[in-house]
Amino acid sequence: MNNVSYRLPKTKTGQKTFDKIIRAGKKLFAGNGFQATSINDIIAKARVAAGTFYIYFDNKLALYLYLLDLYRTSIRKASSNAIVGLSSRQAMEREGLKAFIMFVKEDPLAYKLIWESLFVDFNIFKEYYMQFADSYMFHLKKFVDNGEVRNDIDIETVSYVLMGISNFVGLQILFRDKVTEQEIDFVVDEAMKILEAGLFLQSKKE
Repeated sequence: MNNVSYRLPKTKTGQKTFDKIIRAGKKLFAGNGFQATSINDIIAKARVAAGTFYIYFDNKLALYLYLLDLYRTSIRKASSNAIVGLSSRQAMEREGLKAFIMFVKEDPLAYKLIWESLFVDFNIFKEYYMQFADSYMFHLKKFVDNGEVRNDIDIETVSYVLMGISNFVGLQILFRDKVTEQEIDFVVDEAMKILEAGLFLQSKKE
């Protein structure tokens, strides 16, 4: 997929046009699926000139991969911002989980667009989650070494378990018509009970 590219806008006017294409592609890919969405559909919904699309994207796949990478970056940024100043992994997991839930609550199309990669190319789907797992393993190792996280469980498996919790607890929230932040905190704390009992050796809280 490395030969599929996009080009970022260089002017404010270009940025506005670029953003229109991004919004249109996001809604169409999430609503109709990648295969059922054409470049003409995107152009029509974005209300841009036919040739404008190709100023920024080589093809439809380039736009999809840009959106997928945008979600990857935005989710990581939300989690990173949430754990600033925290020192224990337990506290980091709680705030990171809440940050992910708040992110998808505000942008529920995230699930549809990310999981659509299964139907675009399985390798894209695999790479998306493997990159998250690699990052998780890298950051968890420090807390295995300092004795806060158990060292008798495969750290790669732990990373996928934690991603699974985030994904499906996030769905638990999205399946509700209305939810308050207090209710989200309750669900997050319930999930943390499982981690505290099965993953963390030391009960260290901020």
